[in-house]
Amino acid sequence: NTVISEGSNPPPHRAASRNGVMGDQTAMAKAQSRSLAVALFYIIAWGCASSGLIFLNSYLLNQDGFHYPMTLCSMGLGASWTISSVLVNSGVCKLEKSKDVSLRWYVRHVVPIGFFASFSLALGNYTYLFLSVSFIQMLKAAVPCVTMIVLVGAGLEKPHRVTVLGVAILTFGTALAAYGEIAFAWIGVLMMFASEFSEACRMAVLQYLLGNLRFELVEGLYVMAPASFGFLAVGILIFERRALMEENGLGKILQSPHKYACAAFLGFLVNLLTLAVIKSTSSLTFKVMGQVKNTLVILVSVVLLGSAITGTQVVGYLISMIGFAVYQRGKQVQTKEETDELLRENNKV
Repeated sequence: NTVISEGSNPPPHRAASRNGVMGDQTAMAKAQSRSLAVALFYIIAWGCASSGLIFLNSYLLNQDGFHYPMTLCSMGLGASWTISSVLVNSGVCKLEKSKDVSLRWYVRHVVPIGFFASFSLALGNYTYLFLSVSFIQMLKAAVPCVTMIVLVGAGLEKPHRVTVLGVAILTFGTALAAYGEIAFAWIGVLMMFASEFSEACRMAVLQYLLGNLRFELVEGLYVMAPASFGFLAVGILIFERRALMEENGLGKILQSPHKYACAAFLGFLVNLLTLAVIKSTSSLTFKVMGQVKNTLVILVSVVLLGSAITGTQVVGYLISMIGFAVYQRGKQVQTKEETDELLRENNKV
């Protein structure tokens, strides 16, 4: 055994070992800092792109007179499909998990997801013709409620007492916010909840059909965008084609192509950055950031754009945020309980 006296230098092998550990810790700290910086960049970029698209879509549908919501949201999906196809076919991005996808697998797994996604996008855009931007963001607080109902009904999730409590508070807060709305329109509210229901169905189908299969960012757009775009194209032919022809809707695009090109590119960015935020953080973080973004959109809409809201709506929205926090806490508790139960069962075996 080597005896080290006070003030003496440690043996070379011990010093090298200690330096190696310190080097690993430094490298790990740098990697974590890099990951945090990337995640923060994605979150800020997504928030800016998403908020910008909300205000731009509202402007185009109302002030600019382009009353064709499905056509407008199809621009973002069309841009997503086009740009992702260019990146894949030029070799900039490679297909990892979808290179062996067959037509049969695509029809059975991706097409149903595309159907619900297109339905959610179309109805969500139609609400801007009937409701204010601020009120729409308040109604979005009810998304966890609708999602839980669909997932529990489909047998993909078990109700938990804390999440049920959170959903109850959310429902009350959203109802109070709706009660305080000045320009309340039933058709807009029904469309908004139908959009949220479709989004919840998309999440349920995604969870059921794809499970843990997760595509890379551009690959995800390359695989998913065509299905959603195809359903929107069918919807445009059925519901908007005649109005587009009679009112010269395409002429409006040609008069101000930069506005619609911006809407299309923002749609692409939102689709891409949504995947990036979830991949670099978690779906929980994305949900929380979504509520933060909705709150900021409400503030901008009220302060800068003069959107009118009542005190009752403010109270209702604050209650909804409390319900959202309770719901997310319930999800964390439920996940921990399910994990502990699984570990106990494995230990028994």
